[in-house]
Amino acid sequence: MSGTITHAPARAAPAIPTWFIGTIVACAAGIVVGLLWDISWHMTVGRDTIWTPPHVLEYVSAICAGLACGYIVLHTTFVRGDDSASVHFWGFRGPIGAWITIWGTFAMLASAPFDDWWHNAYGLDVKIVSPPHMVLFWGMLGIVVGALALTASAQNRSAKRDTVRDAWLYACAGGVVAFIFACGTIEYSWPNEQHSPVFYVVWAGVFPLLLAGYSRAGRLTYPATAAALVCMLLWLAIGQILPHVSAVPRLAPIWNPRTYLWPPYFPVLLVIPAFGMDLVRRRLSGVDPWLLSLALGATFVVLLCAAQWPMATFMVHGNSHNWLFHGHEWPYSTRLGPWEHRFWPTERVSAGVDDPPFVSIVPGLMIATAAGTIASRVGLAWGGWMSRVRR
Repeated sequence: MSGTITHAPARAAPAIPTWFIGTIVACAAGIVVGLLWDISWHMTVGRDTIWTPPHVLEYVSAICAGLACGYIVLHTTFVRGDDSASVHFWGFRGPIGAWITIWGTFAMLASAPFDDWWHNAYGLDVKIVSPPHMVLFWGMLGIVVGALALTASAQNRSAKRDTVRDAWLYACAGGVVAFIFACGTIEYSWPNEQHSPVFYVVWAGVFPLLLAGYSRAGRLTYPATAAALVCMLLWLAIGQILPHVSAVPRLAPIWNPRTYLWPPYFPVLLVIPAFGMDLVRRRLSGVDPWLLSLALGATFVVLLCAAQWPMATFMVHGNSHNWLFHGHEWPYSTRLGPWEHRFWPTERVSAGVDDPPFVSIVPGLMIATAAGTIASRVGLAWGGWMSRVRR
């Protein structure tokens, strides 16, 4: 990614301290790291108490973000009194990203006792999608979106000498937001499911929205590509660290005994469709928004399929059982068998064929393209709003 700027900001009036923005982005990163760590904990240990290390990291990060935003709101209201970079709420003034982050912090903290009660009532290791987990997820999303809004405001207001720095902060925050959605879609993203239409429909319904928004609002030459790269590198780094942490299962049944934390599979190659979307948006910037959205959605689906179809084949059938790709890693509650080397949904509808022809998912890819078109249109509108955020 180049550090050049596509257009100069209209105003040079830094109103939000850089230390504060960096703190919120770091806290947002801590939350998503804790989220993937928590998923790994469930895959390896099972849920034992609410005070597991990943939970502690998530809630400490949320509290730090909330306190930092509370400080900046009080400082803006009673000390600086600068209305040019703040919004009013209940008599207080602060950046809109700070208000979103504060809301997310309260939601996360409220979910903790709710989640503890839910697990005690319905089981220690129930499904990922549950009411307390949804409250927790929306709280996490509030904090990471708040970080994105703060970095958008900073890059839109930054002086020329600071624009590249603030644009990269925006890309980092964008990568963190993409990361949390990658965690949220992990149940549909196992390599064994990446020859299935469901994987492409789910990803096309989510990520073109984010990438189109980043491409529209970012000030780097390839802003969506930069955000996708940050997301992938963060995922890859966590995957390399977790196997070095000793852990054993504590919740029966144990079909696959483990001695270290489950590392997530190699990240989906999101940077490839992101780069294509950046190029398409730059080339077609003056066309009708719906036509541009169709081009962006189709680009995302085509490039994601072109990159991930052979990658999934390598992960499932190839030599992916190594320290980099983690193609042999499964949760402790998994009864291992031949299914490990098969593509799951497709084989059930293909008369026993492990890997049916590519043409069999073409109708699903058409649905994915439609979903990607709608998501891209929403993303362009959202990106237009982010490009104007100055408070």
